[in-house]
Amino acid sequence: MHYIVTVNGRQHDVELVENGHQRQVTLDSRSLAIDWRLVGRDQAAATRSDDPTADEYSLVSGIHSYVAYARRLDDHSLDEHSGRRSEVMVHGQPYVGEVQDARSQALASLAGGTHASGEASIRAPMPGLVSNVFVSLGDEVQRGQTIVVLEAMKMENDLTTPRAGRVRALRVTKGQTVSQDDVLATIGDPEDKDTRSDQTDLD
Repeated sequence: MHYIVTVNGRQHDVELVENGHQRQVTLDSRSLAIDWRLVGRDQAAATRSDDPTADEYSLVSGIHSYVAYARRLDDHSLDEHSGRRSEVMVHGQPYVGEVQDARSQALASLAGGTHASGEASIRAPMPGLVSNVFVSLGDEVQRGQTIVVLEAMKMENDLTTPRAGRVRALRVTKGQTVSQDDVLATIGDPEDKDTRSDQTDLD
């Protein structure tokens, strides 16, 4: 599984392959074999964090061993595409990080651009199959409205418009396969009646 981990504002690329307690981790292109196990709850760590759900882990990497305490941080300000925030304490040093899987990060990047005016292109965040299209060329849409459903990584992903407007271009149909970053639809200003026929195949 591929993750993006942000610690102290710095992003790290993490690839994780699990085999029982053994994990093969690739951290920013550096390969590590790590054995980690949940060994219990540490009341002292829980008291320090004011959270009784702090978990204690044993980690072994090569000749080095560590004891780490981790707890989930609830942050209701985060939206549905944000990652999971956790606090980890190692050797008395706390680290707060946010973990996103590759799919969530791609969807967050897609939803991140908010447009009030000008054309907004809706792109495929990953390769997949268009399982549904909910608009037609020339339709007026509201910000956040689902335009296309993309089936990828065995999940259906609703691709929404970042702005209100009119469908100026629609480049996919149901059942079509697309590549990452392909433009699926374009949303323009609602008062612009020029809905020119940009409905073309990706081929």
